Amino acid sequence: MSDKKEIRSKALEIRNSIPSVVRAQKSKEISDRLEELQIFQNAEHILFYYSYGSEVDTIPLVNRYVKKKNIYLPKLIGKNKFIALPFHNFDTLEKGSFSIPEPIIRLEDEMKYENKLDLIIVPGVGFDENGNRIGMGKGYYDRYLSKLPQVPRIALAFEEQMLESIPKDQYDESVNIIITDKQVYNCD
Repeated sequence: MSDKKEIRSKALEIRNSIPSVVRAQKSKEISDRLEELQIFQNAEHILFYYSYGSEVDTIPLVNRYVKKKNIYLPKLIGKNKFIALPFHNFDTLEKGSFSIPEPIIRLEDEMKYENKLDLIIVPGVGFDENGNRIGMGKGYYDRYLSKLPQVPRIALAFEEQMLESIPKDQYDESVNIIITDKQVYNCD
């Protein structure tokens, strides 16, 4: 199984087959592991993703830390990129391109927040122990992460999403750490 489309399809099928009650429990275990990490505790400016569908649920974390840290969420702009915008509360979000809630752009948001980030929480469909990831195939995160090579990246995944290996193209960006419901993979 080396074709990315095939891998993505199979990995999505596996993730989607995890019962929602099990996903909720596993998401909590993953969140607990993330919160125990020194790198997370020390981070002050964190880009999260707004969990969607069968992804590891990030909403409780975002909710818990919005008053303690500077939380950012992706805002899609144009056809192939996103920017990080501050998250204040769920009332200040609007449905984005893929029906995923996003922060609303304000005039003052022309200011770039990327240079403030000290941690990026990365979604994905499948991962391997080397930190390679396969996303939804649009390349949003690969493009974004390529601009910020110095910022640590942590992926949240169910253990079922861990694959033997994922083919890596030159433009694919890896993650430093993968946290699953079973363990923490240090990929560096």
